Amino acid sequence: MVFVDSNVFIVDRFYPRDALYPQNRSFVEQLSTIDAAVSILTLLEVCGAASHRLSSGELDNWLSRFDTIYPVNVVNVHGIGGQESEAWWHSFVKEVAANIAKKMSFGDALLLREAESYQVEAIVTWNTKDFLGRTHLSVLTPTGFLQQHGS
Repeated sequence: MVFVDSNVFIVDRFYPRDALYPQNRSFVEQLSTIDAAVSILTLLEVCGAASHRLSSGELDNWLSRFDTIYPVNVVNVHGIGGQESEAWWHSFVKEVAANIAKKMSFGDALLLREAESYQVEAIVTWNTKDFLGRTHLSVLTPTGFLQQHGS
């Protein structure tokens, strides 16, 4: 499984004139052949960024049926059902804060926490620099991922 960052979906939906759009679109068109996922936290980030451009109906559709818009698995926050809520929350905050201490934005810190917890093969993002030196996971652009996987 690979985790796909919010910027891939934002570029696909809202920035068709972006220089990266053709490469991004090639990646998106192949999502159905990849074991791709987004954390519910990343989906909330996507919806927050898209909220200024989507109608309330479209936003509701993104929140409740994102996997019918893009062929990705939407996964719950890792570990949420395995502990009592207070213990889980304390651990979650500690792990996210440790990522923020690595000079990461809140959204990137959340994505990294989830990706490492799920032990994904890679993080796919246009902002690879935001993760370099901060994780043992492979961090690839959509183009790099397709090249590495022969797609």
